[in-house]
Amino acid sequence: MLVLRVLRRAHRAPLRRNIVGIQNAAPRNPSPRQNIQLLGLRFETTTTPKPSTQAAPKPAPQKFAYPEKLCIYHAGTGRITFLACLKISTLFIFAFFGFVVTPTYFDKEGLSPTVLRTTLSAIVPLVFVAYTTSPFVSFIHMRLPPFARQSEDMLRRFVRTLPPHTELDITTMSFIAKPRTSHVKLSDLYPVRRRFGIVNLARDTAAENATRKWYMFRAVGDFNAQSNTLKRAPWVWESVLSAIEKRRA
Repeated sequence: MLVLRVLRRAHRAPLRRNIVGIQNAAPRNPSPRQNIQLLGLRFETTTTPKPSTQAAPKPAPQKFAYPEKLCIYHAGTGRITFLACLKISTLFIFAFFGFVVTPTYFDKEGLSPTVLRTTLSAIVPLVFVAYTTSPFVSFIHMRLPPFARQSEDMLRRFVRTLPPHTELDITTMSFIAKPRTSHVKLSDLYPVRRRFGIVNLARDTAAENATRKWYMFRAVGDFNAQSNTLKRAPWVWESVLSAIEKRRA
């Protein structure tokens, strides 16, 4: 028995040496996978964690009490609708009497008083409505600087001392009841009394008409803005109108 134990110990000793040798030799020639793992461990131990930086919150947009283009004049929905329907109706009357009734009478009677009456029935309403309603102003918007939009008090301060270059967008109706917007400055307007008292404001359009093509409509130079139905800040239009009158006085 003693001999067998000695032989077993002698057989196990070389095996232990080989295992230790293999374990010691492995780190000297590591595989590519082991190299990647070792580099990852070194990177984790050497790098320092970066402090978390959160993006600074954006400032909230400034809220204004009034829009950039403030409506200072409104002629009233009823009047605007009525005049638009009146313009369109006169176009239908002109087309009916001019292209249906008048040719029929002309074929039957030739050039007769009836043909003259039907021709006038087509032309007179169209010309009269166009002459009296073309200056009609539907809306007027005024461009406000940022400080005047902050509160009513700041708006009143701005209105008290209106600069001459204050921009106004005046909306009228075209020949076919289509909205037309005229961009003018406060210094361009002056008070007048034309067309049987229908027109109360006017401007010089010679320079603007010179730049337009021959087929384009002429610029609107006469305005009828006499009845403001706006409920929000109606005093703005009164101040604008008084400033126009003082400038031309």
